[in-house]
Amino acid sequence: MMRWIANWAARHAPTVEEQAQRAMPELRMALYQAEQRILDAQVQAEYYRSRLAFCESVLKNGIEQVSDLRRDPLPAAPTLKSGPTLTTAKSA
Repeated sequence: MMRWIANWAARHAPTVEEQAQRAMPELRMALYQAEQRILDAQVQAEYYRSRLAFCESVLKNGIEQVSDLRRDPLPAAPTLKSGPTLTTAKSA
């Protein structure tokens, strides 16, 4: 009986390929979460970088000059191109 159980377990054990197939969704989710944490950290770093620059500017120039600069209208943002322009080739 023990031999039959051992043979049955050996025949029905998942192969390495099957184990890898089952692990794929979990690994993809872990990679996505890690990439999302990186993006979140970059946004947070940019936020603190801008706050630090603002505070340094206030210390250097005073709040009046900094607030006046912030109230001035920003220069017009450049317009974005809609995409590459296709041209027709002229035949010789």
